Amino acid sequence: MDEEPERTKRWEGGYERTWVTESHGQVRLGMLGIITTKNKRAEKLTDLAGNPKKHIVALKKAVDTVCVGEPSLYNSLNLAIQTLKHMPGHTSREILVVLSSLTTCDPANICELIKTLKALKVRVSVIGLSAEVRVCTVLTRETGGSYHVILDESHFKELLMLHVKPPPASSSSECSLIRMGFPQHIIASLTDQDARPSFSMS
Repeated sequence: MDEEPERTKRWEGGYERTWVTESHGQVRLGMLGIITTKNKRAEKLTDLAGNPKKHIVALKKAVDTVCVGEPSLYNSLNLAIQTLKHMPGHTSREILVVLSSLTTCDPANICELIKTLKALKVRVSVIGLSAEVRVCTVLTRETGGSYHVILDESHFKELLMLHVKPPPASSSSECSLIRMGFPQHIIASLTDQDARPSFSMS
């Protein structure tokens, strides 16, 4: 039985575009980037940004793209790391992988990359469109993410929506406080002619 048409239908359902919109609605300061993989390579579809319209347009165009050759989970994660490692420590570093393939063609040992992800506190979750893959199980377990394989279209949408809200912040995450204040103008005395209000009262 050819599963390819079914996978294509799941992608064309537009749930990923709904997810982009919902994610922006829940986390206004959040940023999103999209990476695709085919032919053993990984490339950025969109850069990390907070504008959902840009991502939605790119996803609509990607529907017509033919994904040929084997995907590379290693190259995709490595490309994501290059951006996420520069994010401040108090931010939530997350990767959501939507994978339809049962294989991955990697140029190096992915176990070493998983150690790097763990050290950088990057949480990786995977949604499988076909069946469970061992490397994805290890990846999500080691990085504290979740791994689910969809049952049908509605289940796919349900799993995507689970990743709309960000996870609770870890107690060990860094905190950055920004000192804020407002300028003050204090008049020393009522007879002080040189002292003037900081703005016009007229």
